[in-house]
Amino acid sequence: MRQQVTSVEAVQNSALGSVLLWSFGRGYQEEVLGRLPVLPLAFLCLPLVLHRPTLEVVTGTFPSSGLGKFIEKFERHREDLMAVHDRALAMRRLTLEALSTGSAAGLLSIMYEDAQLRANEVKLRKPSERIRPYTAAADKLGRWFARVPPPNVFSLLRVTP
Repeated sequence: MRQQVTSVEAVQNSALGSVLLWSFGRGYQEEVLGRLPVLPLAFLCLPLVLHRPTLEVVTGTFPSSGLGKFIEKFERHREDLMAVHDRALAMRRLTLEALSTGSAAGLLSIMYEDAQLRANEVKLRKPSERIRPYTAAADKLGRWFARVPPPNVFSLLRVTP
């Protein structure tokens, strides 16, 4: 007997999460050559990208605008910004599973000695139209996070690491 997959499970799965974390890492690494994101930043990617209203804000913000402009857009809906911390906690397990899946698939490397994440040089096939907004948003977040010291990223997003 085959169990039916819910729409939430179809989107919130470790395989998709690993591709999103890889896109996040690639964006970060391309923005600041020679630096890698610290691992705790990965725990912000999925809660921001897999939440439709937040995804729409990321998508509607120019890449050059940066994290400050993204945060500014939440001024009218501060409850959405305040909810990032709760979503990060709720999605911890999914992020850990995505990190594990990405590592096993060769997309990601975890540098345990300094708690950093590397998006490996791999060639993925072009994402489908349904997935493209998510990967583009993850890449954009990686670039924005790279421009700001990690403690400031957490502070701006009102998340306690």
